[in-house]
Amino acid sequence: MLKPVKERPMLITITGPSGTGKSAVISALLSQDPKLRRFVTATTRTPRPGEEHGRDYYFMERAEFEAGVAKGEFLEHNPNYNGNMYGTPKWEVERLFDEGFDVISDINAIGVRLFEQAMPQRIFKLLILPPNRERLEQRLTKRNPELADEGRVRLQQIEADMDNLHNPSYVFTNPDMVGTSYGDYDVVLVNDVLEHTVAEVAKVITNERAKRGQ
Repeated sequence: MLKPVKERPMLITITGPSGTGKSAVISALLSQDPKLRRFVTATTRTPRPGEEHGRDYYFMERAEFEAGVAKGEFLEHNPNYNGNMYGTPKWEVERLFDEGFDVISDINAIGVRLFEQAMPQRIFKLLILPPNRERLEQRLTKRNPELADEGRVRLQQIEADMDNLHNPSYVFTNPDMVGTSYGDYDVVLVNDVLEHTVAEVAKVITNERAKRGQ
């Protein structure tokens, strides 16, 4: 089967276990790349103080959200997260494409698969991993000083994943990447020093734009 011709602008996904610095990498990229945007997702939850419709989320009534799902207006959605619905509106991503922007998202493997099904020509998939178990534990502990049992399980899972870094047939066990292997991603990077990782991701994006004629 022929691979789909890669198109531009791109839908860039960054996946990795909790605590690897994905959000920090994306924030740094957005601050220095005028061609890059982060799309706004939709939710049925009530806005919190200071949140603005269209900036923080698209706040929708449940009936409106469900109707959008039925019409295929979402690239991906979670029907029940803490009692609310969340999702990525297709029209939001297409709006940014029409304005000439590449879009970037921190999303788990399930979301990546759904994005790829919807936009196979647009997607560019990056995987970011921590340098080692100790550094990941430090980051998770800093985020949650009383590391719960779930956190310890996640540490064990990512350690097994990292032990198989060069095994293309290994299938991830970490919840954020479960069911995928290293070969499912276009680029795999280790986030040791944030500034270096940001520079490397920026270089990778620049090279991919050149390949796609941007």
